[in-house]
Amino acid sequence: MATPHMPTKYTLFMLPAARRQLRQLQKTHNQEVKNIIDGIMSLAETPRPLGSRKLASRSELRIRIGDYRVLYSIDDMRRTVTILVIAHRREVYRQ
Repeated sequence: MATPHMPTKYTLFMLPAARRQLRQLQKTHNQEVKNIIDGIMSLAETPRPLGSRKLASRSELRIRIGDYRVLYSIDDMRRTVTILVIAHRREVYRQ
């Protein structure tokens, strides 16, 4: 009997800048921090969730979590997801 195909999880990496941004959000006791962390953790299971979008002028994808955006990149060959930026929607695209 064949076993059903179970895709392996992706490994999550977070750039130091994204870690600082998340820590700063935790310091302000923001109510959405738990949702942001849950959203990031879910990317290991489903790196292209419903509602994720590829940015028009950049190679990253983004997910929306309330007023916050998480920008990330996917390497399907290595099965990794790298979190690049976590910021409020009015600040995230300024670069």
